[in-house]
Amino acid sequence: MDYQRILPCPELRNYISYFWVGTWDVNLPPNDIYYVVANSLTEISFAFEGNQREDDLLFTVVQGQTHRPQQFKVDGFYHVIGVCLHSFAIPKLFNISATELYMGFLTLETFLGLEGRELTEKMALAATTGKRIAILTDFFKSLVRKRQREDQLIAQAVQIIKDEGGSTRINELAQEFCLSEKQFKRRFKASTGFNPKLFNRIVRFESVIKTNPDWTNLTEAAHNNGYFDQSHLNHDFKTFTGFSPTDFYKLST
Repeated sequence: MDYQRILPCPELRNYISYFWVGTWDVNLPPNDIYYVVANSLTEISFAFEGNQREDDLLFTVVQGQTHRPQQFKVDGFYHVIGVCLHSFAIPKLFNISATELYMGFLTLETFLGLEGRELTEKMALAATTGKRIAILTDFFKSLVRKRQREDQLIAQAVQIIKDEGGSTRINELAQEFCLSEKQFKRRFKASTGFNPKLFNRIVRFESVIKTNPDWTNLTEAAHNNGYFDQSHLNHDFKTFTGFSPTDFYKLST
């Protein structure tokens, strides 16, 4: 698979983590299973028959943040364009609690109605990846202008957890913001859809995935990312992806 990440423009970086593009070899069988693994982000994806101008847009997916791996049968695809949103951006952009998308898997039209249908049509008619990213950028810029709710404190807390790679002590973070742990948990879950300790754990697991090229074995990965030992890392792999580490990395070959 040819995979690339594209950073959003500065105006959107408090809302969007990154855009991504994945293209598979058309000489191989098409992908007819959509894999979902534990993810602290909310994704909106557009799956195409291929990466040529005339290739059809097959389906859209709004995948909410989740701690559980899942698999969905879909039409065979070779090309996907997606946007990964910070879960705390969901209330700001869509005026709903992030919990409403937690573990969700639905079409863009189901999620946004007419607005989702119009965006889908624009993406289907665009000729290139660059134009599709530009369409998504304009769409989210328009949402930012209409945002109605925001919790800067929780956005800051999420950033601290990400900066620390999921090794944050939640009780100490709550104290830092002059909140009881119960208050912090309630506000954090309303903004992100996650219990803060579970979010912390998923971010730690994501740190292992991101640093994959930097470690030589799983023991090193575990110790460098705050795990007590490799068995705890293996347990999180199974919990968050549904696979052992070895089987999970085989998926990308």
